[in-house]
Amino acid sequence: MAFFNTVSLLSNGLTLALSLGFLLIVLWNDVRKELNQFFAAFLLLVMLWNVGSLFTLALSIISPNSSVIKLAITIMEIGFTGSSIALYTMTAILVGVHTRRFRLLAFTSLFLIVGYQAVLIFADAPIQFSTLGNGFFKYRFAPLSAIFYLMFDGVTLYLVWRYRRKIRSHGLFIGLNLFAISQSLGFLNPELQVASLSITLGGVSALLISFAMLRREIITPLAERITQVESVHKVSLAITSHIALDRVMNQIATQAVTWLNADASGIFLKNDRNQLELVSVYDLPSVSLHLQIDIGDGVAGRVAETKQSIYLENYVRDWKGIHEFAYGTETFGSVIGVPLIYSESTIGVLLVIAGKQGRLFQKQDVQLLELLGAQAAVAIAHSRLFGEQQSLTQQVEAAHNQLQTVLTSTENPVAVVNRKLQLVFANPAFRRLFKDTQLTLGEHLINLTPRNLLPSDFRAALRDLRQKQAHIYEVSINNQTYLCHVASLGQPQSSGWVAVLNDISQLKELDRLKSEMIRMASHDLKNPLQAAMANLELLHDDLELLRNPEIDLSMTAINTQLTRMNKIINGVLDLERIKSGQLLTEVCTAEQVVNEVMQDMRYLASEKRITLQAEIGDDLPHFKADPDQFGQALVNLVENAIKFTKSNGHVIIKVGLEKNRLCFAVQDNGIGIPPELQEHVFERFWRGGQRGQNGAEHITGTGLGLSLVKTIVENHSGEVRLTSTPGIGTVFYVLLPAMIEAQPTL
Repeated sequence: MAFFNTVSLLSNGLTLALSLGFLLIVLWNDVRKELNQFFAAFLLLVMLWNVGSLFTLALSIISPNSSVIKLAITIMEIGFTGSSIALYTMTAILVGVHTRRFRLLAFTSLFLIVGYQAVLIFADAPIQFSTLGNGFFKYRFAPLSAIFYLMFDGVTLYLVWRYRRKIRSHGLFIGLNLFAISQSLGFLNPELQVASLSITLGGVSALLISFAMLRREIITPLAERITQVESVHKVSLAITSHIALDRVMNQIATQAVTWLNADASGIFLKNDRNQLELVSVYDLPSVSLHLQIDIGDGVAGRVAETKQSIYLENYVRDWKGIHEFAYGTETFGSVIGVPLIYSESTIGVLLVIAGKQGRLFQKQDVQLLELLGAQAAVAIAHSRLFGEQQSLTQQVEAAHNQLQTVLTSTENPVAVVNRKLQLVFANPAFRRLFKDTQLTLGEHLINLTPRNLLPSDFRAALRDLRQKQAHIYEVSINNQTYLCHVASLGQPQSSGWVAVLNDISQLKELDRLKSEMIRMASHDLKNPLQAAMANLELLHDDLELLRNPEIDLSMTAINTQLTRMNKIINGVLDLERIKSGQLLTEVCTAEQVVNEVMQDMRYLASEKRITLQAEIGDDLPHFKADPDQFGQALVNLVENAIKFTKSNGHVIIKVGLEKNRLCFAVQDNGIGIPPELQEHVFERFWRGGQRGQNGAEHITGTGLGLSLVKTIVENHSGEVRLTSTPGIGTVFYVLLPAMIEAQPTL
């Protein structure tokens, strides 16, 4: 048996040396990791057990009655029981079921063991030790050691078998079981002489655990890092090979579960309401799909709010916030949530879950998942943008097809040219205008016949396009008259122009016939009307001696209606003449024009007891106008003001300068114009009394006066506008360009 003891001593020494070497490597890799710290404590206590056992065995051979044996046995018992406690704490960390106060439990138990052994030493209590010869000894562990062994090693075996999936390493699984079994051999009948076997098995199992820890903490992560770039590349290809957003997210969820050997995963994305919506799941209940949570609620909401990953080793123990999944507390084990960040903005959250009986995630898994999250964010954003691009492309194609259909079917000729005046597009109607010419795209418009297709003043056309975004001119083609509307293509710099031609030949003919009819009708009506009015005057003189009131009333009514008809005819003729745009302009002064208006309107104002006055600013510039037409416009405004102002009111003509324009204002304190009627006052034949304007029911007129004013002012390149408040009065403004003399330069 001496040979067996020698081999046992050598093997125990070798296993302890190797275990210590592995311990140093693991601690050097990450000394702050809790699992590594308790692994170190476990090996140190196993070393105490082995050292104590070796000293006890050596002393039982060399000096069985030595008093040092008691100290060696104490060290052995402390190491034996302490290693049981350390084995439990290390296993609890491995499977992730340790509580927040398990450190206190472990150190308290170890303190009790040390204290108990110290009490035994100081009390000089007898020990159950005796030598059996041939290198064997007989020893019974103290009852407290047996209690601690049954408590801690029993719980350790339960955890190892219940959560064996979380341990991940077969070497650790075998080593933990073998160490618990090796300790149990120490409680067998000492007569069986298996104490040395228990120590040897303990050393071997400690070596096995040490190697498994070295593999778990260093070798495996290094191997994973070597293949990590290739894996990320494969995942990136797998993700980006799918364009549809739902397929991309399903691929991401599947890859996340595959990478971490997890049980389930889910992807939350931000929606339009700034909430997180569960849009893709892997092995989560389908009822959870489209679950919506606020930012900050649940694990996913907290990740989105902080833009930081969350690692929960034990979901039930570690998470104290709102539970986004009602079944989470019953089924979730480890949970990792990483943000999906694109362009410095969180677009969603990737959540990976292990079941209570599933794998225990490690902190390094967070980094791995963050790599996937970065790829996933880009893939999701890419799919979204691609989807939006496809939608826009479809909309553009649909709009293009609709526009093509409209342009092809319309009877209006349409053409598009580039900045070089080369033809880019021409619809069939435009091509029919040149039936004798074969139009080809890229042909210059100057080469087309007729050549008057282009505007006569090209610079004026470009100026209108820059300022008004459109230019309108007439063009004659094949004895037909077209109104050509030209607009720019592209902003802010034009890339070309589009021209739409409207056939106005019939409208021009109708306008000519209308003007001819009005002219003929007006003259044909005017002559008999004048004759009727003259004969009425003669009849009035002949019947004056009769002095019959009824005859006088009838004569007055006939005269009133004939006068009204004469004014209507004169108004129509004036409007047609003025619309022709023929002006006899000359340099005018405001004072000159206003004085003539005052002279013409003074009698009408005095009849209604209206105060008529003028306020003309000093040193006003001259202006160019047709004095007869412009005077007629002011007369119409003053006449309207007098009509709609009650007796004892006032009408004021004011003239001033406003931004290089002369401003003629005709102000009254009459009945005013309601806001809903103000936009109609310049329409032909519009009368306020007929449109329900309060206070204007008994005021007569043709409804052409303000229309005539607007036409005259626009012919003078001016502007007319009004402001009015019902019951307070109205102000009409006429603005004309002033002749501003250039200041001499020194």
